[in-house]
Amino acid sequence: MNKLFVLVGPSAAGKTLISNFLVYKDMSILKNLINEDNDKLPMLENLNLVISDLEKYPFNKIITSTSRNPRENEAHGIDYYFYNKYDFEAKIAKGDFLEYVENFDNYYGTCLESIKSSLSTGNSIIVLDDKGATKMKEMLESQVVTIYLDVPVDIMEKRMNFRNDDALSMKTRTTNLHIMNYKDKSDFIINTNKRIDFVLLELIEIIKNTIAR
Repeated sequence: MNKLFVLVGPSAAGKTLISNFLVYKDMSILKNLINEDNDKLPMLENLNLVISDLEKYPFNKIITSTSRNPRENEAHGIDYYFYNKYDFEAKIAKGDFLEYVENFDNYYGTCLESIKSSLSTGNSIIVLDDKGATKMKEMLESQVVTIYLDVPVDIMEKRMNFRNDDALSMKTRTTNLHIMNYKDKSDFIINTNKRIDFVLLELIEIIKNTIAR
């Protein structure tokens, strides 16, 4: 049975970046995190090990939908399906979403059809908040593996500042941290406050051990 890996965590924990790397196995996704000092060579060696493992355990990415505006370098149909709020609410009324939530005055949702289609062809990965992860676990039970990406609030603020989140968004995201309550409910926890290659090595071991069961 193919597995659905669900990444959960607060803003700036690295969920989308990690998800994209697992799917596309493209080193350029991590270019801003690869140090240009003495750590660069061991980082690249570790990342190549991760990519080698991912060739054996490929992932389908389940693309979710949102009513928020795209960030720089985000594209419709690749990072999210982007809809305005009116169109998103129309899709809710039609029952298009398996689950949806409203966070920071924007909607986020997942279509059932995209999940079924993805899992029919292989192991899949998706980024969800705590409510979405809980709903997915209830519906697909043991087929779902939840992984909480943990990051301290001060590091979260630094990362949001680095990616140029506006001040209101940063304040909202660091004061609405109910998602941290999901940490102890998840199947696995990974601390992302370390080098990205170490995070990915830990993650790939979880994936390999889970799929091998």
